[in-house]
Amino acid sequence: MRVGFFTVLFASAALLVSATPLPRDRYAAHRAAQGQHQALANYHLNQATDHLNHATTHDNHATAAEQSGNHQAAAHHVAQYNYHMGQVDHHTDLHQHHQNQADWHGAQIPPGHRRSIDELD
Repeated sequence: MRVGFFTVLFASAALLVSATPLPRDRYAAHRAAQGQHQALANYHLNQATDHLNHATTHDNHATAAEQSGNHQAAAHHVAQYNYHMGQVDHHTDLHQHHQNQADWHGAQIPPGHRRSIDELD
């Protein structure tokens, strides 16, 4: 009698445990979006920095060309400077947009919320 009782008890417990759903990270979508937007924000910041460096170089070349009397080269470098500064503005705006999005998605995840077991790998 006891053996049968314990067999039924353990079998029912095993059935209940196997039917229990695995814990799901309710904030997985926010974590993914935060990571994507942060990566894009970093990319655009790097692009803005690169264009700023190019603009600085063209500004220096334009100044040198103007001082040497080569007005055609100076005009070319001024045009390139203006192009790169426009790209700096463009990438800076996109960086700010994606940084704001990353910050918003990060704010949707409560502080101290445990990460899911899948994210620990």
